Amino acid sequence: MEPHLPFVRRALRELATGLLDLVLPPHCPGCGTRVDEQLGLFRLCRPCSVDLERLPPQGCRRCGELAAATNGSVCGSAHRALTGLAFAMAPFRYRGVGGALVRRLKLRADFAALDALSLSMAVALAPRLSGAWRKAVVVPVPLHRERRAARGFDQARLLAEAVAQRADLDVAPDLLARVRRTLPQGDPRVFSREQNVAGAFVVVGRRDVRGRCVVLVDDVMTSGATARACAEQLTARGARSVALLTACRARPNVP
Repeated sequence: MEPHLPFVRRALRELATGLLDLVLPPHCPGCGTRVDEQLGLFRLCRPCSVDLERLPPQGCRRCGELAAATNGSVCGSAHRALTGLAFAMAPFRYRGVGGALVRRLKLRADFAALDALSLSMAVALAPRLSGAWRKAVVVPVPLHRERRAARGFDQARLLAEAVAQRADLDVAPDLLARVRRTLPQGDPRVFSREQNVAGAFVVVGRRDVRGRCVVLVDDVMTSGATARACAEQLTARGARSVALLTACRARPNVP
């Protein structure tokens, strides 16, 4: 009976999903309207599917941006924003529908948005999971405990756990802690993103990452300062290499 258990579980999940759809008709995670068809990897209404801005799948292997004739190789950028990171990748731009998906997850706890984002992130990551990265551990960029208590959840943790499950990777949701409450990186009072997160993160979990690759997960990458601060702590604890996986990228280029 044991070899058939995955098929039984899948059938039960599909049955539960079907029953849930009858009670609560599926909605577009981009705008919230009801949808009856699946476009692409997940259910989006047609206007949102058209307007969702995706990052190129065959961009630079370091920054993910599309450069002339790279065909998946490394572009000519200095990649200063990725100092300490093996690579950074995201399936979407943080504008239009991409931004709406992140905000619906972060501000409304919309789990349809969580499913859409985590699935797209796992699909984007899949081609990189070879060699040492096949045994990578997924680590979320943590919220400060006060902000997590006010919001009721940590969106990066939810994304990390969902991506790890989809990619069949280990996850260490409590490995990093934000020990100092920082301003949001996009806050106009932040004059230096680097200084805003300096000393804000420490490794507190017991998971041993020595010699292991780490996939750092967050919702949005803007300047890369937060990821660099986290990667510095993980590398100091012996991580072999650290990469950044986000749902969206806010900037059109990574210098």
